[in-house]
Amino acid sequence: MALNLAHQIGSLAGTQIAAEVTTGEQSSSATANVSGVRKVPLANLRCNAPGEALSPPMLTPPLTPRSAANRSAMMSPSLRPDLSAACQAYGTLSPLETAEESSASVAWKEGGKKEEKKGVPVYVMMPLDSVTNGNTVNRKKAMNASLHALKSAGVEGIMIDVWWGLVEREAPGAYNWGGYAELLEMAKKHGLKVQAVMSFHQCGGNVGDSCTIPLPKWVTEEIEKDPDLAYTDQWGRRNYEYLSLGCDTLPVLKGRTPVQCYADFMRAFRDNFKHLLGDTIVVILLIY
Repeated sequence: MALNLAHQIGSLAGTQIAAEVTTGEQSSSATANVSGVRKVPLANLRCNAPGEALSPPMLTPPLTPRSAANRSAMMSPSLRPDLSAACQAYGTLSPLETAEESSASVAWKEGGKKEEKKGVPVYVMMPLDSVTNGNTVNRKKAMNASLHALKSAGVEGIMIDVWWGLVEREAPGAYNWGGYAELLEMAKKHGLKVQAVMSFHQCGGNVGDSCTIPLPKWVTEEIEKDPDLAYTDQWGRRNYEYLSLGCDTLPVLKGRTPVQCYADFMRAFRDNFKHLLGDTIVVILLIY
């Protein structure tokens, strides 16, 4: 006769369990040999029972550096130790992202439209000969197409050299901003910003120099009269790319010092392009 459920449970537990019988049958008990049956640990068995009849199992502390006393109240005491540790790590070490944090990388336009924040603005250096010796924009059609392509590529703006040898070439205080005014207007038309670099040195003769723009004529004339105004190495060789810092405060340029000439040049640039400062022209740099 096959064993009923009570006999099967008793066999697994290795104990005798009285079987329920119907009317007309005699009660019996049986003990089965379960040496060949794999025993399941009783600790892993779960059954439904009234809560007051059972006491919560005593668990070992979570497998984390934190003590069991610091567990979150939202955690169930009946969880296995490894699950308790996982829940605690999630609840305490990885808090839920707030609404402010989730929207930190999103900027809002007028009208409630979302827009991702921009990264680092990129400025592209323009060719050294963007302005010709005649104070006009070099290759205007190509320049216009280049600025359009840069804007389409997401570039923030351009960087251009403002050459002392082009603007104040003929005479002291005689500034010709024609080529730069045209170039800046082109940049503004395409919505590009401009970093203007005040370049008080010679262009040409160095690596990457694609053109030659010497110092103003009236400056080179003064250097020819007094070669000590130029840099000189230990072998006596002169470098006419720039005025020596040793004469910065000496009135050697038609009654003005080199520093005064630089200041007047930048002041003239500011006055001539003041309508573009802060909008199109964003940075002015000084290069010695």
